[in-house]
Amino acid sequence: TLEGYSSYVCSVAISSDCKTIVSGSGDHTVRVWDMASGTQKSKLEGHTRGVSSVAISTDSKTIVSGSYDSTVRVWDMASGTLRSKLE
Repeated sequence: TLEGYSSYVCSVAISSDCKTIVSGSGDHTVRVWDMASGTQKSKLEGHTRGVSSVAISTDSKTIVSGSYDSTVRVWDMASGTLRSKLE
């Protein structure tokens, strides 16, 4: 069970090595989880409305999230920093 959200989860993605889960929620956040332990590794904030979709690059270095705020955000998986915002 992935806990910590204050709203529903809309989207999930699993890394190609099956070690990481990324999820997007109605609480405007993207969260990165360790698949084996279920612990949260990071919480990515910046969207101003619910996150409707998430994806992980095949090399597991990049997360892409889409939101009802009409933006797509590109995140660095390791650091959790925002690389770019597409409007």
